[in-house]
Parts: sequence; C-alpha cells; structure tokens
Amino acid sequence: ELGPGPVVGWGLADDAFFARMVPELVAMPRPFFAFLVTLSLHHPYDHFPEDLKRLDLGPLEGSNLGNYLHGMHHLDRSLAGLFADLADAGLLADTVVAIYGDHDSRLPLSPDHLRLAGVAESPTAPVALSLQLDRIAGLVALPGGQVHGEVTAVGGHIDLAPTLLHYLGVATPRSFAGRPLLPGADDQSFAVFSDGSAIDHGRVFAAPTREISHDGACFEHPSGARLERRACMDLSQRARDLLLMSRTVADHDLARTLADP
Repeated sequence: ELGPGPVVGWGLADDAFFARMVPELVAMPRPFFAFLVTLSLHHPYDHFPEDLKRLDLGPLEGSNLGNYLHGMHHLDRSLAGLFADLADAGLLADTVVAIYGDHDSRLPLSPDHLRLAGVAESPTAPVALSLQLDRIAGLVALPGGQVHGEVTAVGGHIDLAPTLLHYLGVATPRSFAGRPLLPGADDQSFAVFSDGSAIDHGRVFAAPTREISHDGACFEHPSGARLERRACMDLSQRARDLLLMSRTVADHDLARTLADP
C-alpha cells in the first residue's frame, strides 16, 4: 500500500516510511491525530542491510544484538529526519509527538545484552531482572520544549493516554484505568504485566511460574534482593485488581458506558 522501497525488518524502511507520511500529515485538516507504526526495528534481527549500517560494532557485528543496534540507530536517524521534516512543514510548532515501543526487544538476556544495559554482573535473581529489564522507550515531545527532562515514575502502556491528555489539558475519562506519568510522581509508580507480575518504585512482584512458587515471589527494586512474600501482598493485589478491571472493560465493552456522566 505504501509503494516500493527498501525493506528493513518487517516492512518499508523507517526513513522512507516517514518521508512518505509527512505529505499525508500536511494534507490533513487541523487538528489531526495520526498513528504511525514503524516496522524496521523488529525481532528476530537476523539481518540488517549492509548499505544502511553506520555503526562499528566490533565483535557484536553479525549477531542478533548487533543487528538490533543497527536497527535502533536507523530508527533514531529516521526520527531525526521526521522531526526536521515536520519543522520544515510548519507542523512541529503545534504538534505533540509521542514515541513508544509496543514491547521490548525480545532479545535473550545474554552477557553482551546485560553489559549494554549496565548490568554486567548482577546479583539480581533472573526472574526479577527479566521483569526489571522489560522496558520500552517512552518519549513525548511537546511544542517548544515547554516541558523537558526524565520522568522516573514506573508506568505502563495503560498510562500513555492519560499522560498525553494531561499535557493537552484534557481530563482523564472515567473509563481509563491509567494515570499521567509526571515528574515527581514516584509515590504512585506502578506497572502491571499481563501475567499478574508487577513493579513499583521499590518492589518487584513475580507471578507464579515454573520457577516461582504458586504464591509468587517478592524482590526489592532495583537491587533485586529477595524479600518475604508478604512484603508484596498489596502490590500483587493491586495488580490483580487492575487486570480484572481492564479485562472486564474489554470483555464487556464498557468503555463508552463508563465514560458517560
């Protein structure tokens, strides 16, 4: 549908994709909402075009991790081009741009991976470390850089929409279970995984697996030190409540009903 062009990963190369999307955005009536899905940075990372490589990766060259880094650099350069094109088109002055991943890299936690993540030799239990490193990029660029800096609060995809609405000056609908991720909001830091695991600003709760007992396990965050299971009772209950609410809204199509006055 997007026409011929260089293929990277699962589809059209990100730089070509963005270049073709900007004229579409310019032609849209204002205000507009656009949702663009890039495909170049996607597992299994078993290949990356030689002519697009810009990094000297040494021993990582040719590995899946190396191809991931080439793919990420390609996406970074493509995003730089997108922002430049949006500015040239006069869109950047009144457009909020949100960039996020829909899941982590799906790469195994190899020694090279852990070293790049700053966890060369970690005493953390593997199950806790896996949850701690299950992270994605989450960036919001506001016109004129009116708000800038890093938000250290723990959050999940469910918090993205409330965060954007906050900066647009729109109240979060009652049907939304998430909350805005804001600077200094660490006391409410919380993210739940689909299996019932959860993480907040000081703890990690691991849901039962083949490696974890039927009650789950509790760890300190970020050290990964093992804690008594009862230290995570409130965290695990909060995770169960949020999953139940979310699934109930989805299964029974309650979003519109809950949004009504």
